[in-house]
Amino acid sequence: MNKAKYSTVIITDKHSHETKIYSIKQKHIENIVLYKRILLYSTISILFILTGLMSYIGYEYYQKQKLHGKIADLESKLDSKRLIQMINNLDEAEESLLKIENYLKEREVKTFTASGVNGSSNNSNIGGEYHPVNDLNADLIESKKERILDLLTKIQSVPIGLPHIGRLTSDFGVRKNPMARRGGSEFHPGLDLSGKIGAPIRVTADGKVSFAGAKGGYGNCIIVQHDFGYETLYGHLSKINVKSGQKVKAGKIIGELGNTGRSTGPHIHYEIIHNKEKENPNKYLQIK
Repeated sequence: MNKAKYSTVIITDKHSHETKIYSIKQKHIENIVLYKRILLYSTISILFILTGLMSYIGYEYYQKQKLHGKIADLESKLDSKRLIQMINNLDEAEESLLKIENYLKEREVKTFTASGVNGSSNNSNIGGEYHPVNDLNADLIESKKERILDLLTKIQSVPIGLPHIGRLTSDFGVRKNPMARRGGSEFHPGLDLSGKIGAPIRVTADGKVSFAGAKGGYGNCIIVQHDFGYETLYGHLSKINVKSGQKVKAGKIIGELGNTGRSTGPHIHYEIIHNKEKENPNKYLQIK
């Protein structure tokens, strides 16, 4: 029979100088060392996992901030473009008004000179209550205002931006078929943006709802018809807040994000159709 191995531990009290001797089995000491190693390795593993988790959270936050920055830049560019258009149109209006005013002044001078009236005359038709040039200027300025408003209306009728700010889970173009067990590829005609069920979905341009209801693999779906041959489609909704035939303004909440139809998780499927052709929505995220 093998005898158990012991280790001797001597403890001395420095005040009383009393000494105590203990015999501890070797296997107990080995167990203590083993437990310390397990604790050390567990601590290192936990720290490694926490570091990876923090890195992932940081990356997700960076991506979200990046997307928010892109949207803010888009809004800034949109406002800038509108302002530039307004300024350009007002400059054109001012230039046109100056030319017309100078032309009419020359005509008035020639007419008055031919009829024997000089510029210092007190005739009530000259410098009195009747101001043909001023009246014409007012009409032209009003016309330019209408043109500017028309331009702004046209801009609002083109789908720009995104219906929901979320993580891009599938881009436009050829992709791996997410529903096929053995792989395979398919053409994805829009953008998939993930989010929480019930998140608001906003229409990206002024238009009229042409469809609102269940639509095959799209699940609960809304299609909005816009001017200039544009249509936008919003799929996999959990709730539809509009009806077919209803007019909507850009930014209006038309539904809620969901997971209906051919879907592997909560998200919004967004498409842009121009003249019956599916287009890449990424081209409409910024104004060049």
